[in-house]
Amino acid sequence: MSLPTQPRTWKRDNFLVSTDKRFLSIAAINGAFQQDLIYWANAVPDEILQQIIDSSFCFGLYRKINTASNENTSGLNSGDSVSPPSDNLEQIGFARLITDNITFAYITDLYVLPEYQGFGLGGWIIDCLDEVLEPLPYLRWAMLRTSMLKSQESYEKRLGMEVLKSGSIADGPVMMGKRGRAGRA
Repeated sequence: MSLPTQPRTWKRDNFLVSTDKRFLSIAAINGAFQQDLIYWANAVPDEILQQIIDSSFCFGLYRKINTASNENTSGLNSGDSVSPPSDNLEQIGFARLITDNITFAYITDLYVLPEYQGFGLGGWIIDCLDEVLEPLPYLRWAMLRTSMLKSQESYEKRLGMEVLKSGSIADGPVMMGKRGRAGRA
């Protein structure tokens, strides 16, 4: 069993979370990456961001602009069909998994634009992530890195994550990394 191959969609009030990559806006994501709120990333050329998206399992968070014809729902409603991208969706958040689709998932680039924070939308994306990851029988690790206490608490509460202690190799595995050129700035 692996991550879903068909897009998943969740609706809540005037918002939508979807794994359908056709909905993603390169301009919106790069625009967010240019803001100080995304302290871990910078905007990249559009074609590079497209490659990143193509190689990842992505979640987009959208505000429905034309809500007159949309139903208001609450909670998670996975599997609902939504028409292809149109002018009635504004991308206001994002998250992605770097993954082999079966045994490992690294959660990264999760954000909600500042003007939409405080409405539980970040927690909702995390819940959607959990709904996708939880049934994977061969998942070895779901990992992420955060430097914000509020985020740490949300990941602990919503995903059951724990801070990985690192020490001597004599004590067992250690988390290791190397900064690339973009991480040296």
